[in-house]
Amino acid sequence: MVIAFIIIFIMLLGIYAVFVEPWLPPRITRHKVVVSPEALGQKPLQIVVMTDLHACWPWMRPKRITRIVERVNSLEPDLIALLGDYHTALHPPFAKPLASAAAWAQPMRHLKAPLGVFGVLGNHDWLEGGEEAREALEASGVTVLENRAQRVSTRGNSHVWLLGLDDQYGEACQLHGAGRRDDLEVALSQVEDDSAPRILLAHEPDIFLDAKKSVDLTVSGHTHGGQVRLPFIGALTIPSRLDRKYAKGAFEENGSTLIVGSGLGCSGLPIRFLCPPELLLIEIYA
Repeated sequence: MVIAFIIIFIMLLGIYAVFVEPWLPPRITRHKVVVSPEALGQKPLQIVVMTDLHACWPWMRPKRITRIVERVNSLEPDLIALLGDYHTALHPPFAKPLASAAAWAQPMRHLKAPLGVFGVLGNHDWLEGGEEAREALEASGVTVLENRAQRVSTRGNSHVWLLGLDDQYGEACQLHGAGRRDDLEVALSQVEDDSAPRILLAHEPDIFLDAKKSVDLTVSGHTHGGQVRLPFIGALTIPSRLDRKYAKGAFEENGSTLIVGSGLGCSGLPIRFLCPPELLLIEIYA
């Protein structure tokens, strides 16, 4: 009797992890980052972060992406950041890739933010060629930052520097060019002043070990929060050179903050457990 109960319980957990949690509407996780304490009395810069769509049938089809875009717009952010891995990481028999990058990028046309929509590419985008993802994003009004810094005016005479890092796992994408594609120093060299806050968009969080010396905030995805998390244990493993403690959440080191999102889609297997799809809403006081 006990064994039968255990088997049924495990089966129910499996059904939930495959057919319920991956399909949930994204939860909104809020973070507050204080760069300048004197700015606490002012209206913060609000950034909504989307990462790891992994668009495919049936898990992340265009209709679902459209609903996510509508949810993002409902938050009325000042700026929207897309952190890469738009292409699927699931393959038959678990999923079917969309016909083209345009299929997942078209809903992005409707993203609305007064300071703009910015994006970087991820390792799975480069596994599919990279150029197609970049062109699809740009055609949808997204500014793609590849080892580049962009000055973004906020209020009055204030501004921040938004830096976008190219993919750090280029060595895994040999079919489309060898070696890593990221170059933090090139992006930093384009920052024209030292007084304004620096916000780094990087698909993988690994760069934080170097970036924390030079930027105020690093925002990343890639880990999916571990995708499967167990009570009291957390993520079993993450696809990163960093420790599992960096799987998701906010971390402050050396006066710099790292925020890692759990993402929206699935990788490897269409499974999420105690790690539902997530959008980040980051309030920056700078």
